Amino acid sequence: MFESLQVTSKLVDKVIKPFSALAEHGVLVSAGHGTERGEWNTMTASWALMGHLWNRPMAALFIRPQRHTAVFAEEEDYLSVSFLDTADEKMCEALKICGTVSGRDEDKAASAGLTPVFHDNTVIGFEEAILTVSCRKLYRSQFDMDLFLDPQVIIDCYPKKDFHYVYFCEIRDAYLRHK
Repeated sequence: MFESLQVTSKLVDKVIKPFSALAEHGVLVSAGHGTERGEWNTMTASWALMGHLWNRPMAALFIRPQRHTAVFAEEEDYLSVSFLDTADEKMCEALKICGTVSGRDEDKAASAGLTPVFHDNTVIGFEEAILTVSCRKLYRSQFDMDLFLDPQVIIDCYPKKDFHYVYFCEIRDAYLRHK
């Protein structure tokens, strides 16, 4: 069902358009060590970056500390980013559910109509995803209020002072769904 591919910028640009995917719909950021409920969690993210850093293809992923996914992200060496077909209304609804429902409270995958898969015993993906990329954590930090140069960002985005954890991750593998 999935083809494991070497990650290249051309592949990611051909299969998805990261800027529009993130800005218009979001992606699923997931972490865990199995596909049973309680072994993993996912969340919708519209704040992420993809590019090159340290001579590697990279993703910068941002997770607020109170999110259930943060617990799994802290424990695991790998995170994943899954891109859904947002031309499909069901997948748009899945993104909405994964951004508003907590995996602490209910089976998020069942509610969203998603089927979790465990790619190469490393990362969580979904049968419905067009593309899932595995991301090995290389660096973690948390935004520091004192380091913001524009205080308006804090006012607009962090009224509760719940600053994101930031994970810089090397994109290691890509799993492309066969049609």
